[in-house]
Amino acid sequence: MTAPHRTVSPAPPPLHLQRPDPAQDEPAQGLVREPPLPHPRRFRRLGWLLLLLLVVAGGAALWHARGPAAPPAAPALPAAERPVELAALEVTTVAPRRLADTVRLSGSVAPMEQSAIKAEVAARLSEVLVREGQAVRRGQVLARFETVELAARLTEKQANLEGARAQLVLADKTLAKNRTLNRSNIVSDTSLDQAESSFRFQEAQVGALAAQVELARKALRDAVVVSPIDGMVATRAVNPGETLAVNAAMFTVVDLSRVEVEATVPAEQVARLAVGQTVALRVEGFGDRDFPGRIARINPMARAGSRAIPVYVTVDNPDGILRGGMFAGGEALVAEAANAVAVPPVAIRHDDQGDFVLVVADGRTARRPVTRLAVWARGDLVQVDGLAPGDRVVTGNLPGLTAGRVVTVAGS
Repeated sequence: MTAPHRTVSPAPPPLHLQRPDPAQDEPAQGLVREPPLPHPRRFRRLGWLLLLLLVVAGGAALWHARGPAAPPAAPALPAAERPVELAALEVTTVAPRRLADTVRLSGSVAPMEQSAIKAEVAARLSEVLVREGQAVRRGQVLARFETVELAARLTEKQANLEGARAQLVLADKTLAKNRTLNRSNIVSDTSLDQAESSFRFQEAQVGALAAQVELARKALRDAVVVSPIDGMVATRAVNPGETLAVNAAMFTVVDLSRVEVEATVPAEQVARLAVGQTVALRVEGFGDRDFPGRIARINPMARAGSRAIPVYVTVDNPDGILRGGMFAGGEALVAEAANAVAVPPVAIRHDDQGDFVLVVADGRTARRPVTRLAVWARGDLVQVDGLAPGDRVVTGNLPGLTAGRVVTVAGS
């Protein structure tokens, strides 16, 4: 038996009632009311809002990181047309100048003329009139010896000479008589020969005694010691009251008006030197002041135990400021060229057509043929022909740079 069908009516919608007054809806004594739960739709709205904020912040950060949009790239140029930037140090403007080649030398200063004065007589010094460092003139008295003994010796020699001359007169008369008697056969030839011999002997005696008188006179003159040159007293080895022997050292006088530098030069450099070449010297103690000199002599032998050859350079020193023993160094001018054009060796290139350099003209490099003339500055410069004043030459070490390239010079 089938059960009867019943129609179920939908439940009526809930009613939204007005919230009662809390004062009237107090919970029963001893009961705790739970707080109402949040509505599920509020959670969904909050999640979408947070997601939207994250998307906006990420987009802003990405936009700032990328920056403004880059302009469209220019089309790439061929490699041959790309400009080559050169530094200012890699390009040199050619200008004529004086070139010089020198040889270095150094040595000590010494007076050109000096005199060592020694005692000419054996006597006692009575006075010494000069000291070291004092300027003296030629003929000026430096010292005096006592002359009593020297004068007595001169007197003795003169007396002996007068006696010999008297004997010579007697011998001459005797010889004349013997010759007359010999012609009359009164005196033999032997007596005549003896008279002639006596006369010759007396004549020789007179000559010897006359020489002794001259020596005594010279000794008396040498008792006064004078300077043989103009200069300065360098050494004084005697004092008044000393008794000196012949050739005892007394003074050294040097002339500083001209000095000489005995310089040493390596043997391989001497071949470039010649007598008469000019030398610019610098002496210790005078800073950058140059003293011009000239090569006077070149020694033919190297010093023992070394390969250095002495070269003698004379220097005029009229004011006497250069002194013996000072150290001097300088350079001897061995070659020079005026209004020459030179470039570093690295600037000169070579190809099948010969030597050339690269010049910068109208923003491009161009090939310019050159001719080598000479090497200067110990190989640092090469004198060339083929360049004009004002040419800008590539002097940097750039083997990959060729003629015809577009170039720019930084700082030009």
